Amino acid sequence: MKLWEKIFISTLLVFQVFFISSSIFLINRSFNSNLDNEINSGISEQNRLCISLAADVYLAKMHQYPDNIQKKFSKEDTDSIVSTYISYFKEGKIFINVTNKNGNEIITNFKVNEGKTKEQLHAPLNKVSYVIKDVKGKSYLFIDKKINLNDNDYNISYIKEISYIYENEKFMFNLLMKLNVFLCITLAAVMIVLSKIITRPINGLIKSTRKISEGNFSERVEIDTDDEIGLLAENFNNMADVIEDKIKALKNVSQDKQRFIDNLAHELRTPLTSIIGYADFLRTNKCNEETSIQSLNYIYSEGKRLESLSSKLMDLIILKKENLDIKKVNVKELLYEINSRLTPKLKERTINLKITSKDFYMSIDKELMIILISNLVDNSIKASKSGDEIHLKAYMNEDPIIEVEDMGVGISKADMEKIFEPFYMVDKSRDRRNNGAGLGLALCSKIAEIHDAKIHVESELGKGTRIKLHFVNNCDLSGVKSGHNII
Repeated sequence: MKLWEKIFISTLLVFQVFFISSSIFLINRSFNSNLDNEINSGISEQNRLCISLAADVYLAKMHQYPDNIQKKFSKEDTDSIVSTYISYFKEGKIFINVTNKNGNEIITNFKVNEGKTKEQLHAPLNKVSYVIKDVKGKSYLFIDKKINLNDNDYNISYIKEISYIYENEKFMFNLLMKLNVFLCITLAAVMIVLSKIITRPINGLIKSTRKISEGNFSERVEIDTDDEIGLLAENFNNMADVIEDKIKALKNVSQDKQRFIDNLAHELRTPLTSIIGYADFLRTNKCNEETSIQSLNYIYSEGKRLESLSSKLMDLIILKKENLDIKKVNVKELLYEINSRLTPKLKERTINLKITSKDFYMSIDKELMIILISNLVDNSIKASKSGDEIHLKAYMNEDPIIEVEDMGVGISKADMEKIFEPFYMVDKSRDRRNNGAGLGLALCSKIAEIHDAKIHVESELGKGTRIKLHFVNNCDLSGVKSGHNII
């Protein structure tokens, strides 16, 4: 069952329960009120009738026995006076019936045949009792009162037709049913329209979720309300944004992994082809000593290249933050140590490395940081020409910063975004000559990441490159010495 149908049926049921129950209550209350008014009015009129009848008997006695008021009428005379009085009583739908104490009728103007003798209510003297009876399709109120006239007991029945009360109740119930049908039809039409209007944004959500499930992750819901449904639509759009970003990220990761695998296969195939080719050449040909040594040198250099590649791959794969050996390290001494390790390569290329550093401490994994900075300096060496200078600096700017700057060939803007991807090489021919595989900066990025450091690269073609390592909240200034040391 759809939501708008649930809203429609629920509203209609609630309306029926409250409308019918309240209408029935009001009709019954009106009926009971009218009936009580008729009964009270009948009792009052009954009392006035009995008082008037007693007064009429008293006046007749005074007229007939003016000198002896204590003298009594005979029963026949009393019956005659009562009959004469009642015969003049004409009130439309009001009737009078008088019986003696034995139940014998003296006079009545109630000509309707009840079908059977009316039961006596046996009201006590001067007390009133009443009953409502249906006679030939009409409803009558019978009010009985027993009075004593001239020592004779009479039962005075005051009869009033009250059919209109029951007919009015029936009419109100019929009107209620007709009105209920009309209101239900009207309410149904209105609720169907309103329910569809209210649930229209939800239908929009359903369509959007269907499109997203089909792969259209750029689908969004148009928000045109500020109620709960509008808030739901807004949250849905936010969720769709997050999902789209995550899917794009997953696609990028998947593409990076595929590119990593493709590049790895290529990097492995190249040295293996050389190794297999030279080994097969030595196996199938008789060569002189010079040719054999040259072939073995090729095999050795390609083997070392494979060894370096596998080492860096293992570092990328197993490098995790929880495996760090964090210790306090003097940054200046760390830079000296890196300089001593790179001295042979620097002398070979006749490149001068200048170190400027304060004497402060950082909490780092020393060996990994040596790999990181050495790789950055090594890249600067590869990008520089003979006689150039490379600057290696460590200083404080709120947080520790280590900076490597060269005056080499630089990096283009197109390559800037990809230099930290595994196997990506800006100048492939140069990196091949240096036995590079494009893993150095990828490894640097990983080491920086697990040290909560950020790498900022500034470069311009033909003017050199500057790489900054920004370490957030990682500094111990105890033991700091003023001034700088330059090598």
